[in-house]
Amino acid sequence: MIQQRWSIISKRRPSSIEEVREILLDNRRADGSFLDGALGDLEAYLVIKGMDEGARTMAEQLARRRRIVLVGDYDCDGITSAAQMAHFLTDIGYGDFSVVIPNRSEGYGIPKRAVTDNPDAGLLVAMDCGTFDAEAVALARERGTDCVVIDHHEVSDKEPAPATVLINPKQPGCPSVFKDFCSSGLTLLFLTRLRKALAGVFPPPRLGGKFLGLAAIGTVADMVPLVGGNRILVRYGLQSMNDGNDACLERIAAVGGLSRKRLTAGHLGYYIGPRINAAGRMADPAIAFNFLFERDSREAWRLGQELNRLNGQRQKEEERILEGVRACYTTQNASDRTFVTGEAGWSAGVIGIVASRIQQEIHYGPVVVFSLDPENGLARGSARSIPGFDIHLALRRCDDLLLRWGGHKMAAGMTVALEKLDAFAHRFETVARECSAEIFVPNGRVDSELDLRLVCPELLDLLGEMEPYGLGNPTPTFVARNAVVTVAKVFGRERNHLRLILDDRAEGIFWRGDARYHAETWARTEKLDVVFTVEWDAYSRKPVLNVKGIGREL
Repeated sequence: MIQQRWSIISKRRPSSIEEVREILLDNRRADGSFLDGALGDLEAYLVIKGMDEGARTMAEQLARRRRIVLVGDYDCDGITSAAQMAHFLTDIGYGDFSVVIPNRSEGYGIPKRAVTDNPDAGLLVAMDCGTFDAEAVALARERGTDCVVIDHHEVSDKEPAPATVLINPKQPGCPSVFKDFCSSGLTLLFLTRLRKALAGVFPPPRLGGKFLGLAAIGTVADMVPLVGGNRILVRYGLQSMNDGNDACLERIAAVGGLSRKRLTAGHLGYYIGPRINAAGRMADPAIAFNFLFERDSREAWRLGQELNRLNGQRQKEEERILEGVRACYTTQNASDRTFVTGEAGWSAGVIGIVASRIQQEIHYGPVVVFSLDPENGLARGSARSIPGFDIHLALRRCDDLLLRWGGHKMAAGMTVALEKLDAFAHRFETVARECSAEIFVPNGRVDSELDLRLVCPELLDLLGEMEPYGLGNPTPTFVARNAVVTVAKVFGRERNHLRLILDDRAEGIFWRGDARYHAETWARTEKLDVVFTVEWDAYSRKPVLNVKGIGREL
């Protein structure tokens, strides 16, 4: 596990829960509306180029009873987008539509079969893809099919595909001041405008419940910042899921083993999102779409079990690849800022997760993991970045070495000819060398010092108000100075987790703590600094510390 350097954001030492609140909001540069954002506030986020025009285009095709083709990318964002659109059409009683979720083997973007298999379609709606899918979009337009693209990927210098309407906040000329929606969030906003455009033609469906829940899942899984409109969507999506009044959302929670639990953004990111993604990573992404859209409870249960099975396969494959990465990392130059690796036989559907794990456990820096295909002379890669290093800009600098690529600041995918792989790795490292060295030092952020006497139910109430947590709104983290740390118990199958007592007052869990620190060297009287978050322990029914680091003068 990579050791972090910790820096404290606020020098204030709060003496009350109210002061903790002030510090947390100041650290996030937020005001009271950060806590109080309402669904109605999303209206201000609807000023997005193409939103109203796209809604009118789709409303016209629906009024003419034309066939609709829905295309969603094969990841959680694209699948939850397509599921929202399909639920909307079904709820208004419109059945003349088909759904296309491409397999990873087809590559990212609108597959040509979405057009050729639907020659009579009046409209193709692409979600989480399509901005630069010029071939498929041009073919559809030539055949008289309108194309509405709902996407959020970075818009480079290339000419966008000739869609009838492009809805992408990152396109030139878009007046939106908030650019960080993923496609699932954009799809829900689009549906509010479509419902308005269809007024008097079709019965207006409710857009809470499953729509908010699906938008929240896609938003968290796609790791966009949970601020502004995203925070509102996820907050109310979680509320919808926790209300337990929607069969679709209930089975989504159940497949993740979360029935009757109060769901948080962490649950969506660690339990639900991976299961939806597992279908596309290990088999056919349509399994995940069918699970989200299926209305028969028995069939939905069967599909849910299949997602769990595929997720188990994904976990095993992930560990197998990581084993290989650890073995080859020993030859890595210690001064390298980037890490590029690959092997034949590594699953293309899993390498993105592996890249993230490498950053957490092996190498802190931009990482690219390739699945090599010697038969076709190609390498398909997945990249993950770190704060301060724009992976999209870096790949633009490598454009002449790449056959195909796309993504955003923190993640991207690419295809490279095998003979150019070494040249790409060298160029990628060269780009990283031009950046400040500080970027490549893992730096954990601590909100403030905290007196352990403030670890109480009232603090947990405040932390609950600050949810959802994620990129842009990290879980509040504190440090206790000069605490006496006692190891109450070492536990776990590998005997590497620690149950701690701090100052004979607070209880904490240090996951994998024994692997990083030698508990036996802590003297009973030694004073240590402890970095932690605070969680509710349902078993003991009290707040506990989730310890992140221990040391002298952290």
